[in-house]
Amino acid sequence: MIAVLRTEFIKATWRLRTLLMVLGLVVLPVVIAVAIHSHSGNGERRGGGGGGGGLFTLSRSSGVLVPASVLAVFSGFLLVLVAGFIAGDSVAGDSSSGNLRYLLLRPVSRTRLLIAKMSVSLTLIWLSIVLVALTALIAGVALFGWNAIDVGRTSGTTLTSFHLSAGDLLVRVLITVAYVAFGFTALVGVGTFVSTLTDTPAGAVSAAVGIYIVSQVLDAITDLGSIRNALPTHYLDAWQTMFTQNTFSTDMRIGIIVQVAWMVVFGGAALWWFARKDIRS
Repeated sequence: MIAVLRTEFIKATWRLRTLLMVLGLVVLPVVIAVAIHSHSGNGERRGGGGGGGGLFTLSRSSGVLVPASVLAVFSGFLLVLVAGFIAGDSVAGDSSSGNLRYLLLRPVSRTRLLIAKMSVSLTLIWLSIVLVALTALIAGVALFGWNAIDVGRTSGTTLTSFHLSAGDLLVRVLITVAYVAFGFTALVGVGTFVSTLTDTPAGAVSAAVGIYIVSQVLDAITDLGSIRNALPTHYLDAWQTMFTQNTFSTDMRIGIIVQVAWMVVFGGAALWWFARKDIRS
């Protein structure tokens, strides 16, 4: 099993498109950090909108918060594309290139092979998010410094404030990185399942990304009520209260459960289908 994991990881990592994707994940956080810094002299921009606006404002006081701001923006679309590409290409990519039949000639069961591919997909997604956060942290500290922050928030007519040291911010950023990375577990399950259904990588990637985008659209329809709680994207931003309200939301625990449930259902379906699939390429 270790040999299969090593082979799949090396094969997935050293593709040209993977290296180009890594380059983009390094460059874009730096661009965002520079953009935040270039507007820091224009007064504070209130963050009432989505996309991490409030976190951007706070990031001007401490570079430790820049990774959280970048992840708030990236997790909505860019990281969905990255995760969808990695998961959707896992089986369909080998099938379209004609390598899948040769992979199955090795003395490894289909179940082990697919588990190895899902494990590699999860690892690559985690590494991608860690890379984004680390690059943003380096750029943020270089531009804004390693500072504590004081956050003021209004609840009704009451104004409250709290203090977060640089160490507290770093711990919460680490929790954010782990939570955001785990938030794509469902996408790996869905993407791998779709990848077993087709021999076309582009179709598998499009379907995986499309399902997450549809989930985001449905989540924005408040009339759906509690049905939205079962969507894989509903709790993706639950971590932001750590910085804006100084609370660890219980929604984070629920979000983890939802991700696990989606992985169990679609990961299990992928294993079931792949074990019975007629491999022709």
